Amino acid sequence: MTEGGTARASIAGALAFLGGCGDSASETGERGVAAGPAVVPVREILLEETYEAYLGNPYTLVVDTADGSFLVSDNFQGRIVRFGRDGGIVQRYGRAGEGPDEFKGMGPTFILNDSVVVGVDAQRRLFKLFSREDGEYLESFRYRGAIGGDASVVAGMVVAPSMEFEDDFTSVMIWDPGEGSFRYLVDLPEPYMQSLRGIGAFAGSMASGSVLGWPDTMLAGMAGVNELVLATWGGEVLDTIRPSSVRRRGVPENLQVKLETDMSLSFRDRVEMMSLLAGVYRMLNGQTVLIHFDQTVKGEIPNVEWLADIYLTVLSADRRTACVDGFVPYTNETRARLTVARDTLFLLDRLINETDDDLETWIRLYEIDTSGCDWLPAT
Repeated sequence: MTEGGTARASIAGALAFLGGCGDSASETGERGVAAGPAVVPVREILLEETYEAYLGNPYTLVVDTADGSFLVSDNFQGRIVRFGRDGGIVQRYGRAGEGPDEFKGMGPTFILNDSVVVGVDAQRRLFKLFSREDGEYLESFRYRGAIGGDASVVAGMVVAPSMEFEDDFTSVMIWDPGEGSFRYLVDLPEPYMQSLRGIGAFAGSMASGSVLGWPDTMLAGMAGVNELVLATWGGEVLDTIRPSSVRRRGVPENLQVKLETDMSLSFRDRVEMMSLLAGVYRMLNGQTVLIHFDQTVKGEIPNVEWLADIYLTVLSADRRTACVDGFVPYTNETRARLTVARDTLFLLDRLINETDDDLETWIRLYEIDTSGCDWLPAT
């Protein structure tokens, strides 16, 4: 197995030091008095990349729990690459282009069942299905809306965060692959509707969301608001969850109005004034993991690098309390992609190798430890 060796020992040690402490330097501050989850590095895997097969702009990281392999969708190459648990390349799905088996603009990836991998062609709004084993293209399905986050499969149904602002003004899509039918539900939050009634800049720039489905309910949130809603599969909202922001930035009051009316805000101000909800994931004990990005930018337009401090929050199984804002340590040299599978946080991290003038891509595994948490009200 290819893992971090001597050359990475100092990095791994630093990550372990940061991850093992509930009050790291990045977590302290005037409000940083409530202990959050400890996010503890446990392992790292170097991904194989060659001249013919490298990751240009990773979009989604998915763990195939059937065999522990990793699927990475690459927006630059217009394809999905499967890596084995040892980091070696196992299979490729699709390529860049406009043909039936090609991607014009790469979106999320998900595993439909034990034989089918699905990649989203975001520009053409197509679900493209491939054989899991040999990478053969199978068929496509067209959808409406803009999918801006990870999709998941619940009892054979696909649930995806998808902002639909032409007909339904909703934030969630449900796709039934067997029937080929789509439903759009859960109304967009009021700041999005207010934006769409005006110039639409806030809604357009905050079009990403997250959703997690159970057999009878779902938890959905949009990136530009500091709340999630618990809803039925019919779209009825049952509850609203508002986890506290203790160390992360959170979402400023009247964010939509500020972004659309305050012309004094610089590009950097607009990017760095909020936390973005970047993922919602299930844990085996019924708890829910929320991932937030505190974005930062390096450089100036048009040569901007997007970076982020990442924070992890755990909702209790009844969603009444939350252990908030555990800092996720990583190199933060390029934009990270991550997911949670079977209680482990997986993070795709890219490290600039100045000696060879290239990038190394790592999958970092973290334990989520809530034993030292202070649980705060979440509603």
